[in-house]
Amino acid sequence: MKHILCLLFAILVTNAFALDHLWDMRYTFGPESRPSPKIGFGLGIRSPFNSNVLFPINFTRRLNKQFDVGAKLDINTYNKLDKIHSALDIGGRFRYRPSSFIAFDGYLDLSETSQSALVFTIGTQQFIAKCFANYYELRAGFLEGAAGKKNDQSGYVKFSGSMIPTLVFGQMFRIFLEITSSGSIGLLKDDFMIDIIPKIELTFGGTHIRLDFDVGVMQEKNNDVKTIGLYVMTAL
Repeated sequence: MKHILCLLFAILVTNAFALDHLWDMRYTFGPESRPSPKIGFGLGIRSPFNSNVLFPINFTRRLNKQFDVGAKLDINTYNKLDKIHSALDIGGRFRYRPSSFIAFDGYLDLSETSQSALVFTIGTQQFIAKCFANYYELRAGFLEGAAGKKNDQSGYVKFSGSMIPTLVFGQMFRIFLEITSSGSIGLLKDDFMIDIIPKIELTFGGTHIRLDFDVGVMQEKNNDVKTIGLYVMTAL
C-alpha cells in the first residue's frame, strides 16, 4: 500500500499546475465569507510577472440578510491570439448561517473559444478565537470551461477545496494563508494542482485593500509560477 501511495503521489507531482482557472470563476475576488455590502464595487490587477495581466472588475448587491448577488468582468491583456480576452461571471449566494453559505456562479467566456462553466460553492468560516478564524470551501465546476479538455478528452467535473487560516488584528488588519487544491474527474492526471496564497488585507471604513501572492507547489516548474494580485473593494 505504501508503494502504491508513493506512485500515486509521484504521478500527481509531475502534473501539477499553478492557480487553477476555477479559482477565478466567482463574482468575488477569491474565497469570501463576509456578506456583501448593500452596494459594493471592486477592481483589481493580477500578474504572473509578464505581459499576461488580468484586470477584474466586480459589482455586488446585498438583497437581504440571506441573499447576495453580483457580477464580475475579467479582462485579460494577453492570450494565444494576442487579443484582449474577457469573461463575465454572474452569481449569487444564500447564507443559511451568519458565516456559512452556498453559492452559484455562471461563467461566460466572451472569447472565440467560449469555454463557459457552471460552478457551485459551499463555504463556511469558524472563529476559533477572537483573533483567529478558519475558512473552508468546497467547489464543483461543470462544462468545459471548468472541467478542462486535453487531447479531445473533456473532464466530467472539477472539484476544488480550500482552507484559509486567518489572523484578525482588530477591525483594520488581517493576514490569510489560503491553501487550495483542485482536479478534474476524468483529467486528474493532467490538471491536479495545489497552491499556497498568502494574503494581507487592510480595512478603512467600508473599503478593503488586499494583496495576494500565489505560489504553485509540488514540482520545480510550479515553484517558478508565481502571481501577485492587488484588489480594492469598497461599499458605495
